[in-house]
Amino acid sequence: MKIHLQKLLSWFVVVVLLGAVLGACGSTPEPEQPQDLARLEPISLDAGEKLSVIATTNIVGDVVGQVGGDHIELTTLMSIGVDPHSYVPTPADSAAIHDAHIVFASGAGLESDLERVFESAGGDAIQVNLSDGLQHRLTEGTLEEEGDGHEHDEGEVDPHVWFDVRNVIHWVETIEQALSTLDQANAAAYQANAAAYTQELEELDAWVVEQVAAIPQANRKLVTNHPSFGYLAGRYGLEQVGAVYPFSPSAEPSAGDIALLEDTIREYGVPAVFAESTVNPKLAQQVADDTRVKLVALYSGSLGEPGSGAETYILLIRYDVGAIANALK
Repeated sequence: MKIHLQKLLSWFVVVVLLGAVLGACGSTPEPEQPQDLARLEPISLDAGEKLSVIATTNIVGDVVGQVGGDHIELTTLMSIGVDPHSYVPTPADSAAIHDAHIVFASGAGLESDLERVFESAGGDAIQVNLSDGLQHRLTEGTLEEEGDGHEHDEGEVDPHVWFDVRNVIHWVETIEQALSTLDQANAAAYQANAAAYTQELEELDAWVVEQVAAIPQANRKLVTNHPSFGYLAGRYGLEQVGAVYPFSPSAEPSAGDIALLEDTIREYGVPAVFAESTVNPKLAQQVADDTRVKLVALYSGSLGEPGSGAETYILLIRYDVGAIANALK
């Protein structure tokens, strides 16, 4: 009866939420503080039982899976190709959160309605926002000042933190600490997995630096579908000079906005417009056609389908940076 009632409540909450999109890109979260993982306590698991782990996006899911390996039962809420900014939770998502031991989210405002879903789902799952404790960028390209409140005159918090590989190294540290604390019997495995994956990420970071360094300085300018590459630009020496959707893919730009963007492309001699797989490229294609530049596809909020070359986080970064370098050289 209790389980049946819980499912009914979960269905009711999700129906209420179905009319709302999970927040526009750049929505401002409450100020985030580093999470005190020392407050976590070990969980008693039955013989043969694995730690039940939820990841919100498939990018988060890939990173969590690299650390957890075969020792966790991992469920990823957002499937391949789903835009995190327009994701709507399902009754199955609510039920999965209710039954989980821990939920890993990207945070920084990406999953803006997750709190409501998390609270409504019930259960004892621990929520960990992986981007807590990072220095966030704003959508206008500046850094969020430490101790900043949630009102920003110069732009909103940019949640696309994974485009700075060092931030994902921070994710790995957080994931390893959380899993090792909850499931101490497998702590050594989590630590070994995290160390091996961190080495791969450090090599990836160095590779991205080399790729961008090979682009002529004057060419290191990005025009994208929406401003999701600020961390890539800020870390590796690129510059976002414009976006088709300056604020959110759900907010249509005006004719004046498009004209200004096209003038910017011509002024800087930008050779390509970059469109993400989760955002409709129709308007970006129009801009590229009007300015006679290439339209180049990238991945941002989701991994790629099998065979895409962007099936994991590391492959996604290699795909995007390779495509950017080739287009801008």
